[in-house]
Amino acid sequence: MILRRVVSHVKNQEWTAIAIDFLIVVFGVFAGFQVNNWNAARQDRARAAVYAERLKAELHAELEYASALLQYNSVASKAGEAAYLGLSRKAAMDDETILINAYRASQYNWYERRRATFDEIVASGSLALISDVGLRETAIGIYNTPIFSITLSEGQSSQYRDLFRMSIEPSLHNDLSKNCGDKEYDSGGAAVGLLTMDYPCTLTASPDEMAEGVLALRSDPEVARALKLRNAQVSGRTYDLEATIRTFGLKKLFEGDVAP
Repeated sequence: MILRRVVSHVKNQEWTAIAIDFLIVVFGVFAGFQVNNWNAARQDRARAAVYAERLKAELHAELEYASALLQYNSVASKAGEAAYLGLSRKAAMDDETILINAYRASQYNWYERRRATFDEIVASGSLALISDVGLRETAIGIYNTPIFSITLSEGQSSQYRDLFRMSIEPSLHNDLSKNCGDKEYDSGGAAVGLLTMDYPCTLTASPDEMAEGVLALRSDPEVARALKLRNAQVSGRTYDLEATIRTFGLKKLFEGDVAP
């Protein structure tokens, strides 16, 4: 329709009409672009809102897990210090207490990272859509820090953990694991499968079995040396994790918020 009209105006040399037709075409194209841009912007805003909500929920779970890890490491650290004093006879301690502390010092905790949303955002090139600078920077910092993988690696490869398990009888280890090992608890938040060793416990092993276990640990000088190293690792990683939470504002992000 417009093309036939333009051709007719050109044939009749109706220059004013031609100019008007040209403006109509230009305006139509411009309006089309504007509508497309508006729709794209609206879709981006909607996508950004969903991303921000999901990202904040996953970061809140990360905070719960990190807090649980700090609490777990605090118990392991105190147990390690007590075990070293007991094994080296620098503090009076009965065999059962030494074994419980020595076992808990060998334990480590970890959890599956809650980072599906962040990975999706990065993979789709949508990080710039998160307009909340604090949320964006916290996510980048928390999901790129190596502290969690380092903590897991050191726990898995701990020489003390291996030496402890090689020194005592399997039955005694099973007793320790069953009665004094990790217990799952519910924080009431988004995190699931949280573990703790912060509870009193007793062993079913006989006094002779416990005395034999302590003697085996004391008989190998490498046990005490490896325990000192493990204690230093746990202490150092606890400091690093606290610094990570503070530096990237993970806890601050949720101050005053109701847990999602």
